[in-house]
Amino acid sequence: MKDYKILFTGSVCSGKTTAIRSVSDIETLDTDAQASDVTVRRKKNTTIVMDYGVLDLNAETRVHLYGTPGQERFRFMWDMLTSEFAHDAIGMVLLVDNTRKDPFRDIRFYAKAFGDYLRKRRLIIAVTHSDVEPNPDYNRYLSELKDLGVMSTVMFVDARDPRAILGVIEELISAVERDIDWDQVRDRLLDTNGFSLDFYKPLYEETLLDAAMNKRGVLGAMHIGEGQDVLCSNIDDASIKSLLLNINRLTDAISEKASFLGAVNNVVIAGPKVDTLSVFNDKNQSLCLKSDKDISLPVLKQQAGDLLQWSIDNDYLA
Repeated sequence: MKDYKILFTGSVCSGKTTAIRSVSDIETLDTDAQASDVTVRRKKNTTIVMDYGVLDLNAETRVHLYGTPGQERFRFMWDMLTSEFAHDAIGMVLLVDNTRKDPFRDIRFYAKAFGDYLRKRRLIIAVTHSDVEPNPDYNRYLSELKDLGVMSTVMFVDARDPRAILGVIEELISAVERDIDWDQVRDRLLDTNGFSLDFYKPLYEETLLDAAMNKRGVLGAMHIGEGQDVLCSNIDDASIKSLLLNINRLTDAISEKASFLGAVNNVVIAGPKVDTLSVFNDKNQSLCLKSDKDISLPVLKQQAGDLLQWSIDNDYLA
């Protein structure tokens, strides 16, 4: 038996679990847990350890499919997968959610996070959810990847469709395995797994503010749009609200006066006896948070970034 391995990664809700389930010949091993953070706004459960499935291409050839958790706080599993379970994978599939405000930021992040792993493996970027948001389009991805210096094949896929995910697998396997009847595998998958057009829908009609407050330790939140307009806020203390607005304005001044730092996107004021005040910028909007001093700042930063990646200013007016 010839065994090949492929590693799937990408942000929360990019379709990793769905993609593996759509082509697996076994009931997939997934380690979902109820979401208790920013992901609750997008999905009820989130992968916390890994996904695993198996696809038999013929009697002699099998593909093992591994999926990483999307959140950086489970990075220890990324290291375990790349050094142990999928250390000998032939390639990695980076699923990119096209509904994110800046999907190229995800590409930059994961290409850097898995940089050492990708030096010896092929990367395929599989863009999902383009049926919901068609832009950026294929040509834009090619242009951006060229500017980023990322060498990759770009494929637009529907993670629910076994034919689409099999096409990604074929792209990787065909370079090393020539004797596969891909049409036969495709027909078999459609007969056994089917193809459902059910698409993810938010389980909760939450505002950005509600989603931020869902995180344990967050005591207040404020969403600032273009032009420093407060779109919504549940921070009643006028002095704190004013301070957060001034911190938000300060980021531009810091970036200008201390250009050696690069663009300053996040400012955190923390002390041993006071609540933490933080501002997270994303292009033309910001999320300001008042949080308990004991909350993990790296986790808070990641979740704020994800919230802003899925938000559009006018969607969250109170």
